[in-house]
Amino acid sequence: MAWSTRQLADLTGVTLRTIRHWHDVGLLPEPERLSNGYKQYTAQHLVLALRIARLASLGFRLDQVAPMLASAEQSAPLLRDVRAELDERIAALTRLRADLDGLIEAGAAPDLSPEAVLALDALGADPGARNVAILLARMLPKGDMPGFARTMQNAPRELTAVNEELLALPPHASEATVGELADRGAAAIAAFLADQGTALPQLSAGLDGGAGPGLDAMAALLREHLNPAQLRVMTQIMRQFTDE
Repeated sequence: MAWSTRQLADLTGVTLRTIRHWHDVGLLPEPERLSNGYKQYTAQHLVLALRIARLASLGFRLDQVAPMLASAEQSAPLLRDVRAELDERIAALTRLRADLDGLIEAGAAPDLSPEAVLALDALGADPGARNVAILLARMLPKGDMPGFARTMQNAPRELTAVNEELLALPPHASEATVGELADRGAAAIAAFLADQGTALPQLSAGLDGGAGPGLDAMAALLREHLNPAQLRVMTQIMRQFTDE
């Protein structure tokens, strides 16, 4: 009894492409061919193909299958390796399920990480805040985001007033207006950080071209969301800190 490649694939429960791949990697020997060039697989080929399919279905990589086919003694340690990999995948899926349950319960947007949600709550609801929050969540270490959010939420009225003025600043504001707002903003930030006992986060460096792709990305995002006058205010504020 002999079978074609299509028949072997059907009997094994795999695709033609899989059978050909097993040939390519040396797991399944090429059978003899008829005079018309068609392959003819024997019962030995079928049994071997079924063994390969069984091991692959258990999660073994093809480079692990070969030694297991050659020696039964190879099975035990490789089984333990695959079991450990499976445990890691289960743990990752469990974490993912918990994250999804939290999103469902909170009715939160799935594109925002928990850190981005914290940042967005702290930054407010102006049009650019969502994008800034997403980028901040990527730039800040996870453990730093709750503290950052608390710090921003505790901002004094002087600082929030400067922020509101900045968001309302027209694109062609005079240099005098820009400079005055920048001075007040820098003073409010310095007083706030001193009161909090912390330093200026190194996130805003790069408004004039910064250090590192993350900072460059934040600078590019700010340029997209701030008009020219607002960007000049932010640049002057940062210079007052970086020049010290």
